[in-house]
Amino acid sequence: MYSTDSYQDIFDQRGERYHAAMRRCPHARLEELALLPGAIEIRPGETLIDAPAGGGYLAGALDPDVEYIAVEPVRSFFARCPRGEMRRRVRGELKSIPLPDHCADAVVSLAGLHHEPDVPAVFSELFRVLRPGGRFAMADVAIGSPPDTFLNGFVDRHSSAGHRGSFFDESVADMLGRAGLESISVERCYIGWRFDSEAEMLGFVRDLFGIDCADDTTLRDAVDEILGVRNDLSSGVIMNWQLLVAKGIRPQCL
Repeated sequence: MYSTDSYQDIFDQRGERYHAAMRRCPHARLEELALLPGAIEIRPGETLIDAPAGGGYLAGALDPDVEYIAVEPVRSFFARCPRGEMRRRVRGELKSIPLPDHCADAVVSLAGLHHEPDVPAVFSELFRVLRPGGRFAMADVAIGSPPDTFLNGFVDRHSSAGHRGSFFDESVADMLGRAGLESISVERCYIGWRFDSEAEMLGFVRDLFGIDCADDTTLRDAVDEILGVRNDLSSGVIMNWQLLVAKGIRPQCL
């Protein structure tokens, strides 16, 4: 089983399946990818750091005139982060980001910190790269939520790699305050992952989480019972998901 200090090992091993899922169903997590840019109200002309960036998929939710900087330690993820005008990528550890102080108007972190062994140190580093008045937002799985039960329960038992994430609760506000942020808020957000069919949903979930020890019936039953699935005439199949969203602002004074 994976421990919480093995983010790089986890995705060096199963990153290709993760990318295959995202390539096959680029529409599935659009609502989730737009969550943090909306929470911080990112504007054209501003610079946003995404850490850890995974494959840089969040860039697709941004206005093309937002400068996007992907920070990613995993080689396979880093290789897929976008490059080009207003799109940059930096490979480095989250506790020692190779970027100068006060270089970003906003920093976001989407569902990647639950495998980090020293989250307070990461928060301090993300605070460092924020400009005075800059905005921070993170979203991750909440302790005791259905995604927690699904990932640390079902996926852990039905993936040969396992899944042991260290998830979050409202005490994340204290960690952000100790890092130096102000005006901190924490709330749960309820979203959906959207698919054209049940088969597409099952294939996506299987590859995204490396589920290789369960047949489709077992996986479908777990998704139905733990997360919940809705059928919508206009939107297809919607799998329920929820995340804890925490926001804060760096004070104007240095």
